[in-house]
Amino acid sequence: MGAPKPCRVLAAMSQPRPPSPSEQLEFLRSFQRLLDEGSFVATYKFALLHAIADLCVLQGDDSGAALELATFDIAEHFVRLYWPQVIPFMASEEEAVLRQNTGRQAQVVRAVREAHEHYDGSLASFRHDVAEWTHLVRSVQRTVEVMPLWKVQTVGSDRLEFLYSNQDHGHSVRLEPGVAYCLRAFYPMLVDMIEGAWSHFIQRHNPRLLKQVTDLRSFLFGSERAVLDAPRFLLRDVQEGRCFYCTRPIAARADVDHFIPWRRYPLDLGHNLVLAHPACNSKKSDLLAAEEHLERWVERNRTSGLEASFEGVGIRHSLTATLRVAAWAYGQVHKAGGQVWVAGTELRPLGVRWDEVLARR
Repeated sequence: MGAPKPCRVLAAMSQPRPPSPSEQLEFLRSFQRLLDEGSFVATYKFALLHAIADLCVLQGDDSGAALELATFDIAEHFVRLYWPQVIPFMASEEEAVLRQNTGRQAQVVRAVREAHEHYDGSLASFRHDVAEWTHLVRSVQRTVEVMPLWKVQTVGSDRLEFLYSNQDHGHSVRLEPGVAYCLRAFYPMLVDMIEGAWSHFIQRHNPRLLKQVTDLRSFLFGSERAVLDAPRFLLRDVQEGRCFYCTRPIAARADVDHFIPWRRYPLDLGHNLVLAHPACNSKKSDLLAAEEHLERWVERNRTSGLEASFEGVGIRHSLTATLRVAAWAYGQVHKAGGQVWVAGTELRPLGVRWDEVLARR
């Protein structure tokens, strides 16, 4: 195998600073090479890249600094990613759990499948069983540290070490300077690339079961509009029967909306959900909401005692994680000079108050 080939431009950064446009382009080219030219005998490498990108949003910043990620945290994201994928896929003639390996079913998939059956598909219930949750995550962590962590950056006979230096041991990885910045800046695009390659792998290795299936990606990674009744009824009570955005009464049907849009970051935690008129939800679409909506959302999450309500109906929640994702999303729009949704078809540039609003705890 060839000697490691670090990404030249990112490796050259001695002091934390955002990578230049040319450095960002070099990063994207290297990332594309991993997906196009890397050897994939299981889906672990896709899960690893997805988990690292997710954690950069939750734990990183935009300074351009290096970022240390614990393999335990990566393993937790493995469980979250595989959780919806271990349900038997229903084909016209048969049903089976989709193969995620070129050989026998992947070990992590088997372990997550057992937990999924034991907890009747409830990830929230499983996480509440701290001992069993930790036991599974530790098991997945060992697999991550042996299998994909030190192999994902192998491209043919080359070691393309642009994400982190391969130490071949240890319980953490240190992302190179500039990597967390790029993964945060291009998160929607990179996750789209990862999930597309992951779906293609599964399609290729499950031909008899999948055949002409066109909605595989929604099955694997969830759908923006896959909404439960539990948050709908809970949110109606919290919002006193009014649309979160226009505040007018909801007479009939209402949509459960992701305040930080699913397309930007697939965050199904309870604090990110609001109830809205279908028209308001449709007009907002994948845009971020204006500062007045953001202020009301932060205040609701801070003062409504939602944690107990979420616990009561088994909805996963983390206000800290939700606010981190919100700060990242608004920060990306701010840097791009983007617009936010006010009402109807009205948009306006994001102002300067958003970070002050999000700082209120």
